[in-house]
Amino acid sequence: MRLDNAAHHLVIAPNASTFKHGGTNMNRGWWVIGLVALAGCAKFPEQPIALPSRDRLVVTLTYAANIDPTAFYYIAIDDDGDPTTGPLPALTRPWGNGWGVPLDQRLGSRIHFFVEIVRQSAQVFRITRFEPPYPTILLGPPLDFAFPQPNQIRVTVDLRQLFPPPNPIPERIELNFISVDELKTNPYDNTPRTGFDALGVTGNDFISIPLASTQTFRNGQGMVGEPSGDARVDALDLIDWEVQVIRGK
Repeated sequence: MRLDNAAHHLVIAPNASTFKHGGTNMNRGWWVIGLVALAGCAKFPEQPIALPSRDRLVVTLTYAANIDPTAFYYIAIDDDGDPTTGPLPALTRPWGNGWGVPLDQRLGSRIHFFVEIVRQSAQVFRITRFEPPYPTILLGPPLDFAFPQPNQIRVTVDLRQLFPPPNPIPERIELNFISVDELKTNPYDNTPRTGFDALGVTGNDFISIPLASTQTFRNGQGMVGEPSGDARVDALDLIDWEVQVIRGK
């Protein structure tokens, strides 16, 4: 008898011994082969496949020029329940996490989740500790990601990717759309950031979006209006935005 490692099957050599049982010669090999065959027929329940939820956030961003594949585009999210705090860009040292300010009570800035779009790909992250260097955990790609036009980005986020059960989906979140031409990580670099844009004329605004029901929010509709021409780099100059909240039943 030998074990065939390639297929992990038990193989009986031709000279297998026999034994008597009740006056009948029985070959051990046939017994073993029968057991292996029965074991091969065993069935196990299939594992359920986790399907995306029907609770989604669809963000569409439009820029003054075609998307720059070497630049960094961020959808920054705050979920602390306080509409007076939200994501702000890092415009001076110590530069936060290189592009945003994850936590600064003096500025009223907080970032918990973000979608990073760079080199024509998108990934979702969660900040795990609100102190330098602000470590993150990768949550994976968003539910959908596309460039509807050369100057547009559209990202669909499964809200349950951010808030998996049994965690509740918060009543509202704060958003900012931050674009930068480089990540500044040197705390001694005092060179002012020039290639950037975010919500508002100076970039220091954000929007508060309720998540209780399906709604669509657009640039200038009772919220922060985003003008064109407020950034030095056209590919970073956000000129329009739309946020669609989709809640399943």
